[in-house]
Amino acid sequence: MIRRLAPLAAVAALSACLTTGSEDRTAPDAATPITGARTAAGAPDFALPPVTLPPATPPASGFAPPAVDDGRAYSLPELIDIAQRANPLTQAAWERAREAAAAVDIAESAYLPQLSANVLAGYGRASSFVPAVPPLLPDGRFTVDGLTVTPNVAFEWLLFDFGRRDAARQIAQEATVGANVLFQGAHQRVIFEVASAYYRYNAAREDTRIARARVADAGTLRAMAVGRRDAGLGTAVDVAQTRQIEARTRFELTLAENRERDAYARLMRAMGLGPTTRIEVTDLAGRRLPAEVPLEIETLIEGAVARRPDIQAALAAVRASEAGMALAAAERRPAVLAVGEAGRAYGRFRLDDDRLPGSARVSDNLADAAVGVLVRMPLFDGGLRDAQARRAQARAAAARRDLDALRTVAATEIVEAYDLLRTSLAAHAASGPLLAAANEAYAAVLGFYDNGLATLAEVSVAKTAVNDARMVRADAFADAFIAAAALAFATGDLTSVDAVP
Repeated sequence: MIRRLAPLAAVAALSACLTTGSEDRTAPDAATPITGARTAAGAPDFALPPVTLPPATPPASGFAPPAVDDGRAYSLPELIDIAQRANPLTQAAWERAREAAAAVDIAESAYLPQLSANVLAGYGRASSFVPAVPPLLPDGRFTVDGLTVTPNVAFEWLLFDFGRRDAARQIAQEATVGANVLFQGAHQRVIFEVASAYYRYNAAREDTRIARARVADAGTLRAMAVGRRDAGLGTAVDVAQTRQIEARTRFELTLAENRERDAYARLMRAMGLGPTTRIEVTDLAGRRLPAEVPLEIETLIEGAVARRPDIQAALAAVRASEAGMALAAAERRPAVLAVGEAGRAYGRFRLDDDRLPGSARVSDNLADAAVGVLVRMPLFDGGLRDAQARRAQARAAAARRDLDALRTVAATEIVEAYDLLRTSLAAHAASGPLLAAANEAYAAVLGFYDNGLATLAEVSVAKTAVNDARMVRADAFADAFIAAAALAFATGDLTSVDAVP
C-alpha cells in the first residue's frame, strides 16, 4: 500500500513546488511592488532596474533619409520626403506588408508535394517463451536484440481537401491586401502629421515674432514716457505703467518661445527625428487660401469613404473572415493524400536461446518502398471543429460591424474637417478687416498722443490690439491650412506631397 501511495505523494509534492514557484515570480498583491521595495519614507517604490537596450535598428534599404544641410531652409515637400524615409512607422508598415506577402507563399506551399529525408535509429529487444521439444529440448526463452538504422525519403501530397487550402490562401491574400493598404495609409498619415506640425510650427514662430515686436513696442513706449517725464510733460506714473507693460510683454515672449520650441519638437517627432535635430524650415509666406470650400459636403462624402485606407483594410478583413468561415467548414470534411516512401533498413541482431550454449549474430540489409493513397477523416475532436466554426462566424460578424462603424466614423471625420475648414476660412477672411481696423485705430491714437490728446496707456492698448489682430490672422491662416490638410486626409486624398494644401 505504501509503495502505491509513494508516486502520488511525489506528484503532490512536485505540484506544490510548482505552485509555490509561480507565486514567487510575481507581486504578493496588487498594491505591492514586485521586489517589495520601499522608499526611505516607507512608501511602495515601483521603480524598475535599468536595462540595456539594443541599438536602434538602421533604416531598411531605400528608407535612409538624406543628410540634413544646416545651411538651407527646407520646404514642406522636402520635410515630408525626409519623414517618409526616416519615420519608423512607415518602415514598420512596410515590414508588415512583406510579412503578409510571405504568408501567401506559405499558404500556396500546401498545393505542392512535401518531401522529407528521415533516419530512424534505435535499439530493440524482444523475448518470448519457447515450449519444449521433447525429448530434445526443455521449455526455454528465445531473445532477439540489436540495433537498426532505417534511412528513407518520404513524400506527402495533399490531393483534395474540399477547399481548405483555397480558403487558407484567400485569408492570406486578403491579409496582404490589408497590409498593403495600411502601408499606403501609414504614408498618408505621416504626410498629414508632418503637414499639420509644419503649419503649427509656422504659426508658433509667427506668434514669437509678434511677441518680440510687442517687446520692442513696449520699449519704445517706455523710452517715450521717460522722455516726456524728463521734459516735464509726463509723470512717473506713466513711466511705471510702461515698465509694467514691457515686463508683461517679456513674459508673453517667454511663453511664445516655449510654444515655438514645443511646436518644433512635434514637427521633429512627426518626421521620426530626434527633438534635438536642427533643421531650418521655410515659412508660409506667399501661400494663398481660397475664399470658401470648393466642394459640397455631400459630394465629398460620396466618393471619399471608399478611398480611405482604414475602410479598405476593414473590407479586406471582412473578406478574410468570410474565407475563415469556409476554412472552418472544410475542416469537417476528409482529405485525400498521396503518400509514399523509399529507403533501406540496416540491422545487426543477436539471437539467444537459453537452452543452447552461445548466441548467433545476424546482419540485415533490406530495401523498402511503398506508395499509397491516404484518406484522413476527422471523427471526434472534443468539439474543436464546432468551436472553430462558431469563432469564424463571430469573427466575420464582428468584421462586418467594424466596417459599418468605420463608415460612420469616416463620414463624421469628413464632416468635422469640412466644417473646420469652412470656419477657418471665414475666420481668416474676418481677420483682415480686424487687422485693418486695429491699424487705423492705432494710427489715430498715436496722432492724438502726439498732440497731447491721448495717454500712453491708450497708445499701448491700441498697439496691443494691432499685435493681437496680427496674431489672430496668423493663427487663422495656419488653422485654415491645417483644416485643409485634415479634410484631404479624411477623404483619402492626401496621397502625396502634391496633394498637400
